[in-house]
Amino acid sequence: MKEAIPVHKLTDRSVTGLEMMRIVDGEGELDERAPLGAHRDDHYIFLFQESGESDFMLDFRQMRLRGCGVLCILPGQVHHAVSAGSVTGWFLALDTMLVNEDYRKVFEQYLLINEPVILSEETKSRLNSCAHLLYEVYRHMEEPMSKQIAYGLVMSYIGIIAGAYLLRAKGEGTRNSRPQQISGQFRSLLLQNLKTVKSPVEYAEMMNISAPYLNEAVKKITGFTVSHLVHQELVLEAKRLLYYTDLSVKQIAFELGFNDHTYFSRLFTKVAGCSALQFRSGYRK
Repeated sequence: MKEAIPVHKLTDRSVTGLEMMRIVDGEGELDERAPLGAHRDDHYIFLFQESGESDFMLDFRQMRLRGCGVLCILPGQVHHAVSAGSVTGWFLALDTMLVNEDYRKVFEQYLLINEPVILSEETKSRLNSCAHLLYEVYRHMEEPMSKQIAYGLVMSYIGIIAGAYLLRAKGEGTRNSRPQQISGQFRSLLLQNLKTVKSPVEYAEMMNISAPYLNEAVKKITGFTVSHLVHQELVLEAKRLLYYTDLSVKQIAFELGFNDHTYFSRLFTKVAGCSALQFRSGYRK
């Protein structure tokens, strides 16, 4: 019986907090020991595809990346590769503590519209140069000062990726706006406190702003109310548990911080459009 979604821990594979792989024609040196199937990671994953075409599932959304682009997969997101034909690029796993706060805010903020970001030739060239240098240091981590050098290069590498996310935001006319900042901060707090904080008022208090102002800012950026996003995130986590584990609906309700499992069941049905058991049955066919 599956009691939980598999969680891949970076500490099981690396004592340095990072793991890097070169992928050529869809194959990499870590393939033999990389677990298959849907799973979570307790760390960040950064995928840099130089060329080729890949398909994968990320939290019940099928995504396709053609040509050159990048994608950040956040800790806790359920994902698995569907295909990666003739893909050439880079894989980087990174401990959360090695991602500085500014970059974390960018990546967590854009989870709301998490799609692969297409790169320009100039950005591709910079990122590729940084990747090769980082990889060379990574392969010789036993040498003096190599760990410190690698960490510095990691910041440059993910900084380029964060810049690509922000550049897309600029094209959408939302960069650095106050509502965008509030929406991003709310999103970060939501991911950290989902099981214990469910009220818009409580989130507003945590951010030292009024609940109406929080709701207005979040709705301006996302098109949805704070309550809607809280409920969507709760149901998304419930879907993960329903699909990838054999926990009962009651157990899942308690896992998500609901004392009343019947209320949770009603909420799930309202948000998902079907009951929790119907969802589990339908997705497991």
